[in-house]
Parts: sequence; C-alpha cells; structure tokens
Amino acid sequence: MNSRLRFEITAPDALDAARRSAMHALFVRCYDCVPADAFERDLNSKDAVVLVSDGNGVLRGFSTQAWFDWQHDGEPVRILFSGDTIVEPGYWGSPELARGWCEVAARLLKTEPARRLFWLLISKGYRTYLYLPVFFRDFVPSPSSLDPRSSRIKPCPNGPSLSPLQALLDEVARYRFGSAYDAATGLVRFPESQGQLTPELAVIPAGRRADPHVRFFLDRNPDFARGVELACMAEVSLENTRGLGRRWLEHAMQE
Repeated sequence: MNSRLRFEITAPDALDAARRSAMHALFVRCYDCVPADAFERDLNSKDAVVLVSDGNGVLRGFSTQAWFDWQHDGEPVRILFSGDTIVEPGYWGSPELARGWCEVAARLLKTEPARRLFWLLISKGYRTYLYLPVFFRDFVPSPSSLDPRSSRIKPCPNGPSLSPLQALLDEVARYRFGSAYDAATGLVRFPESQGQLTPELAVIPAGRRADPHVRFFLDRNPDFARGVELACMAEVSLENTRGLGRRWLEHAMQE
C-alpha cells in the first residue's frame, strides 16, 4: 500500500456520490450520531473541502470550510470556519490536512490582502484544539490571556473586560450558532447531536493529560465526549502563526 498522503481542495458540488459516501463512511468510523442526511446538509452548506488521500486514491481525511465577511466596530474582516474534520487514526501523524487548510487560508488572504482573516474553530476533541497552540501565537480561549493591546480589533463596548479577540469570537459565534452558543462558558451545545467521538477515541491517554493545553481544554469542555463544542478563534496571519504553520502559510502565499 502507498501510504503517502496528498491533499486536494475542491468545492462540495464537485464531489460525486462515491466521494461523498466515502467521506461519510470515514466520519462515522470515528464519530457517533452522524446521520447521512445531516452530514450531506452540512457538507452542502460549505464553500470548500480539503480532501486527503493516499497514493492509491483512498480517502484518509477531510475538512469542510466556509467563509464569510464580517464587520466588527466598523472594521471589515473575514471569518474562515472549519466544520466537519477527520483524519483516519492510522494517519494522525500526517501534516497534509493542515497543509491543505493553510492553502485555503492563503487563497483568502491573497484574494483581499487588506481584509484581516480570523479562523473560527469549534472543538469537541483535544486533538483538534491542539492545532491552536501548535500553529498560533495568540488564540482564544487559551491558558494565558491575550493582551488587548496586541490587536487592532477594538473591544466590544458591552464587554470591556474581554480581550478584543474574545469579543470578536463572541459576536461571530452568536451569529453562527445562535442560542446554542453560551458566551459565559464558550461552549456550543447543539439541540440535536452533530456527532460525538466514538467511546474509543474519546479516551484521553494518560500521558496527554500532563499537557497544559489538554488540561485546559478538558477543564473548559468537560462534556466533550457528548458532542459539546468549545468555540475558538485565532487570527490567520504570518505574524500570528508559528513553526510549520507559518512556513506552510508563507509558502502558500508565494505560490
């Protein structure tokens, strides 16, 4: 078997029935409570999909993406939202899905360079949450507070104690998720299940619990195994990315 993975970016309406079926089959191997019709509705609402396949063309992971423009205190920004995301457990070490996501972000940044880009992420598993500390310098929520002076986004007048980034996250999450979003906790509790990790994948390895970011995620989202999501946000820019994330984004920006 050729296990080397490659990513491709496509529009949902370009996916044929076989590809869609393979996506749903992969998703339900890792998540419970994901009816095919609900999966299809969510997929059709997105603007792009990052697909990751092995050398034989077998789907090994994907992430759905949507974006929309937003005004915060008079400043136009753009929001990139990642929806259903999965990598087959046997391929968790591959960077291809993250590289594909950086390509999507770079295309948006190049389309309108003057408009700042922010990533809206909802996480019902610590592995997803860990993308934030691995690839970004500042993000919310995080174990350390974000200095409000570090952002050109102004704080919400009704929440002077909030960091500017948290204020923006609250605005966007209320718009995107309505009453399912609780600003006091930062959690999204959908009235109907949007999928939850299988019992096997919901187990936190003992060694991982020592990681401060994992501990923080578990403290903020103790009901993650029931499908509860933690709303998160980070600015996508070369200044705010780090390590491989910065390198991949910079490379994609130059293409």
